[in-house]
Amino acid sequence: MRFALSDTQRIEATPKAVGTCPCCGAEMLARCGTKKVWHWAHKGRRHCDPWWENETEWHRSWKNKFSPDWQEVSARDAQGELHIADIKTPYGLTIEFQHSAIKPDEVIKRTAFHDQVIWIIDATRRPTDLTQYAQMLDYTYPERFDGVDIFTVHHKETRLLKEWGSLGRIVGFDYGGGNLCLLTAAQGHNRYLFDLPKAEFIKSILEEKPLPVVQFKKPSHRRYRRL
Repeated sequence: MRFALSDTQRIEATPKAVGTCPCCGAEMLARCGTKKVWHWAHKGRRHCDPWWENETEWHRSWKNKFSPDWQEVSARDAQGELHIADIKTPYGLTIEFQHSAIKPDEVIKRTAFHDQVIWIIDATRRPTDLTQYAQMLDYTYPERFDGVDIFTVHHKETRLLKEWGSLGRIVGFDYGGGNLCLLTAAQGHNRYLFDLPKAEFIKSILEEKPLPVVQFKKPSHRRYRRL
């Protein structure tokens, strides 16, 4: 976690700092090594949120683009189990940043719990994902729709689409660089993808503006590039 409490104040991990978990009140340890981003860890390694994953530099970089008050916001489900959102906006939108592998049933549970949620996926973790993405766009023509270049692809085109393409929520694939590859709509076996500058994505979230959502009235016929 990025924050712990010290005398009711949220503080970041520094060497020899002392704090408690802002969510469950347990004692926290400041982990300030040289290999991982400085963070707080629950004493005994048992996190109060069973869905929590270890934070990476990628996580921290994304979270730092938003207000600290929006970061690591906790809530309990109907059974009283605690869950911590990476980002929770004042208007109710949750953003979850996912780096590590995750089981499909956990994705479904977390999506149902947060409901109004955008998933951002670290698409650089597996080298094959970037290769598949480049190959997919290399032989597919974009179509202009509502001012956006849309790539219409099959739902099993890439491994990431197989894993995330049927979730029914906005998913952003972060392949590095300045853009997000956004999936905002699905129709039958079709998935509609488009690139959006990360700066524009962040600005939309900060200003509570809707992201472009592309939905064709009829399935689009796929157009292939000539090799």
